[in-house]
Amino acid sequence: MLGSLNQRATLRAQTLTPDGGGGYSATWDVVATVWARLEPVTGSDTARADRLESRVRHKIVLRRSNAFAAGQRVEIGARKFAVRALLDDGPQSQLLTLLCEELPGGIP
Repeated sequence: MLGSLNQRATLRAQTLTPDGGGGYSATWDVVATVWARLEPVTGSDTARADRLESRVRHKIVLRRSNAFAAGQRVEIGARKFAVRALLDDGPQSQLLTLLCEELPGGIP
């Protein structure tokens, strides 16, 4: 199973820094770089106002760690994914599955 983790993935968590004017600036800081397996799950198109919006969901499987949480992001190459949920089979499992949605190319 661990041998099937064949892509380098960078996990990022959002950090909010006060901007001095009552607001915050957001940055995505690296939490970990790990080996992962990317598996497409579903895709859909939705008509929104004057454009078509595509959503592609993936499972990202990686070695179990406490560093991962919903709301984080994963980067594999130039692709970015928002972590929506974690599937944890318990402390005996070596692997953890992240349920993710691929982000459009223009999102930083």
